[in-house]
Amino acid sequence: MCGCWHRRWREQWRCGGLSLSAAAFRREAAQTRRQIEAVTAAPAQHPGIQKIQDVFREKAGRLYHWAKDRAVPADNNRAERELRPLVIARKISFGSQSEAGARTREVLMSVLHTLRKRRGDVTGAFRRASDGLAYDAKADLYKLLFRSDSS
Repeated sequence: MCGCWHRRWREQWRCGGLSLSAAAFRREAAQTRRQIEAVTAAPAQHPGIQKIQDVFREKAGRLYHWAKDRAVPADNNRAERELRPLVIARKISFGSQSEAGARTREVLMSVLHTLRKRRGDVTGAFRRASDGLAYDAKADLYKLLFRSDSS
């Protein structure tokens, strides 16, 4: 087994494996997956490494979607980048002062990020939702925020 699977993975998936044909992508992805599984199955002495290996073994059904579909990223960099501004804001504002404050921030950020992904225009969505609540205080906020423009 080549010890450089990670280098080949980085080179191939940096561009989403676009230079590879579909068949070549599947072959390379399957080979990379087998190498990762071999490393995961190898005996390890250090408890930290064993813990990581356990994650790979226990979550195998959730970790290799990228090996079947080149449109699925093999990393979570996008999610990490999306969380970064929130983490920085929390740090410079000394965090939430209560559990309720932490929960409020968590829910609000989740709604904002979901709106941005689904609708793009977060400000417009909030404006329409506010107008809808002003018109009918018992209106369903979820429907006001996430309804399509055609409804």
